[in-house]
Amino acid sequence: MREEFPTVKVAACQVAPVMLDVDATVDKVCAFVDEAAANGAKVIGFPEALVPGYPWWIWQGNPDYGMQHYIDLYTDAIQIPDARIAKMSACAKRNEVYFCVSVTERERGSLFLTQLWFGPNGDLLGKHRKLKATSAEKTVWGDGDGSMMPVFDTKYGRLGGLQCWEHMLPLNVAAMSAQREQIHVASWPIGYPDVNHPFGGPQCVVASQYYALTNSCFVLECHQIWTEDQADRICTPETRDMMQLGEGYTRVISPSGVILDEVPTDEEGIAYAECNLADAIPCKYLIDPSGHYSTPGFLQLKFISLISINVKISGRYPTSVLYAWQQCRGREQKGIKKPWR
Repeated sequence: MREEFPTVKVAACQVAPVMLDVDATVDKVCAFVDEAAANGAKVIGFPEALVPGYPWWIWQGNPDYGMQHYIDLYTDAIQIPDARIAKMSACAKRNEVYFCVSVTERERGSLFLTQLWFGPNGDLLGKHRKLKATSAEKTVWGDGDGSMMPVFDTKYGRLGGLQCWEHMLPLNVAAMSAQREQIHVASWPIGYPDVNHPFGGPQCVVASQYYALTNSCFVLECHQIWTEDQADRICTPETRDMMQLGEGYTRVISPSGVILDEVPTDEEGIAYAECNLADAIPCKYLIDPSGHYSTPGFLQLKFISLISINVKISGRYPTSVLYAWQQCRGREQKGIKKPWR
């Protein structure tokens, strides 16, 4: 039977967080999903670290300076499951859409930068953790692994995503290409207000267009914008001028690198496009990095999609170290030797 290549309306959202206010920012996410769905979008993307805001203080001072904000970020971080997950799941279900939102996630004692994928049945389909935080981001977020680099097979195509400078790493791009991604959510913060800086807005656009061309997929390039409210929340008078208002570069990009729609750089909004997945076929004819345009005889990528666990507890007391200690204390009080004596 001939494979179907559907046409689907997508939406790339340009949104400012309510800085370090997780509930208010989740409410904004749901409002944008409601609006995009009302306009016919079925696949919706959001910027990097939107919930509850990007930790810009890491570039403004030393860790001591930023600790006050890190504590707020830590206490506001998304946990799975929690009430915010339930609210976003309900939003996806009532609108019957797929959407991808980037959040700061807390698991055990650490924070991670995570894209969450919700489906039209209200399911949390999966997540992608940024594999390696960039430069000063390492003071906030831990690493992801290959088990959280998914591409989801849906009736609207194969959906995946990466965050920020992950688009600059050729091995990341190749790993996603091998999974035959068709619609990609590229989550970015604001562009740095210096066209000569590697993190400048035009550089973000180039990276997203390169991704679309290389992997022959539609790209939802989603940015935040910088606002006075964010500056009021985390900046000092000395650091306030580091960013400029706006600096969003949200757009939808075709598999041939053409910009289909975009949002003005200084306002919130949504870019829409009708994406015919068959438009990628002529591009695949020319370039398929994980197929006919590869050279596996001498260049290969080993992509390990297994869960990486840093501590594996086994033996008589697998539940927790604390439980084991409590049990041993009880034995000691009764005159019974500890099991390792």
